[in-house]
Amino acid sequence: MFDKEAKLNELAQVIEGRVVDDSDRVEVCIKGTVLGFPATVEALRTNFPFGASFFLETDVLKEHKSQADQQGFTLTISPKVVTGFWAKFSRILLIDHQTKMIGDKRFDSQYLAVTNNDEEARRFIKYPAMMDKIVLLSRTCSFTELHVRAGHGLVVVQPTSIEKLDGDVARESFRVMGEIAQIMFEAF
Repeated sequence: MFDKEAKLNELAQVIEGRVVDDSDRVEVCIKGTVLGFPATVEALRTNFPFGASFFLETDVLKEHKSQADQQGFTLTISPKVVTGFWAKFSRILLIDHQTKMIGDKRFDSQYLAVTNNDEEARRFIKYPAMMDKIVLLSRTCSFTELHVRAGHGLVVVQPTSIEKLDGDVARESFRVMGEIAQIMFEAF
């Protein structure tokens, strides 16, 4: 039997936070910090088919709140479902028609990307050890999407429900996200 209260408290300990009542919007909302960055775990429901989302804000100095209408660098990364011939075939059918090749062979062979700034996306992917961090995050939590927004933070959307989410997986995911956020805070 699933003990919701125990699971939420375990996840709250992972991000050194607390469970927040935001039941008008989501069933699960946990707020805390990771490496000094505000962190949030959210899920519409605790059970299948609803996955959990991990948020990490990098705008800790509130520098970008006044620039809300200005569009900064954004990048959405998704793992490729098919590769090789089938990937080319799916592009012909316009299944992945919005994705762009970043220009890094290792990245382009494993992930799809949608960005509003090709140069910044290439710089982000080629930043030292960034590709290794993305691969590690993908292997750790099997994310379906990783959203990166310069000056604001990153969001990981992963398919595992809160009910089935392992605390160690969440801990490792937030550790890697914290490392990415630190780079974003300093360089982007």
